[in-house]
Amino acid sequence: MAGALCPRPGPRRSIPFVAVVGLIVGAAASAVAQTETVRGVVTTADGHPVAGVEVLLRAPESEHPIESLTTDQAGEFALTASEVRPGREILLHHDGFDDVTFPITPQHLVVSRIELTMKRSAAVDPEAVPPPMAEEPPSARYAPVSEQRKRAILLYNEAVEEYDKATKDDAEDDRQAAELKLREAASIDPTFVEPHRLLTRIAIKRQSWAEASRYAEDLLRIVPNDEEAARALYLSLVISRHHYRVGEAAKRLATVNPSSIPSIEEHARTFYGNGLYEMARALYEALVEVCDDKVTAYLNLGICCTALGDSEGARAAFEAFLELAPEDHPDIAMVREQLAALP
Repeated sequence: MAGALCPRPGPRRSIPFVAVVGLIVGAAASAVAQTETVRGVVTTADGHPVAGVEVLLRAPESEHPIESLTTDQAGEFALTASEVRPGREILLHHDGFDDVTFPITPQHLVVSRIELTMKRSAAVDPEAVPPPMAEEPPSARYAPVSEQRKRAILLYNEAVEEYDKATKDDAEDDRQAAELKLREAASIDPTFVEPHRLLTRIAIKRQSWAEASRYAEDLLRIVPNDEEAARALYLSLVISRHHYRVGEAAKRLATVNPSSIPSIEEHARTFYGNGLYEMARALYEALVEVCDDKVTAYLNLGICCTALGDSEGARAAFEAFLELAPEDHPDIAMVREQLAALP
């Protein structure tokens, strides 16, 4: 009987799996072939569409794009779905903005929509190395700086310069040495934010999700309400499918930034649709606490628990649904049947 229920459909939303560039992750790679185009949108960091962006789909190192187009007034574009494949990349270019290159990898299964964000050239790019000089937070600028903090800042600044040079020279050994200095700076002064933040960004850039989650947690211990760290932790756990940790991370992100709740809801629906019920359950358990539509959240949580054979969890969720649902809700009769069938 569990198969008779499914999550309530809702408006499709993009799933931003990384801070700067995100792809919707969907049910299966074969879904690409079911749509003729993959639509996308380019926005600024604050959500405004960017028109006239040159969008190039190409193979890495190739001088000739596979597809070339520009975004419309709504910042939207459409690529041929069959051409959007792992091993290729999307390049965005617009005067006054930093170029964005996004590699399409096997773990990013494109379903229907790509969301890309461009940063103005004068702004700080979350994936870029910060400027060499680290500053104290405003509250501490006029307080004496400890010798411990001075040593950490000096080491951090050296690491930034070395990492920047190693990146330009494509010198992996030097990059690793610079990262070692960053970790040492963080160890010298555990309350110094910048090394943890940069290590988190570096880990995300190379898709080292276990490291990213660890560094993000370190940063959150220093700044509990840091939105960037909360997002990095949540997305790292989503991508690596840590169902036993992702729920708390989702609640933290939703608390720090309530506008992230729709993306969390979309992740939950996507995991359910892929049969990853433990991940879906963990997210719905978080959503029943933080989202506005608790009726749907409890309904879908009950469905996930039923699929996992968790009768106790299903009963609690379905009973909460019946308490909150309006009398004319279309799933009431079905939920009552599910409750009656539970052992």
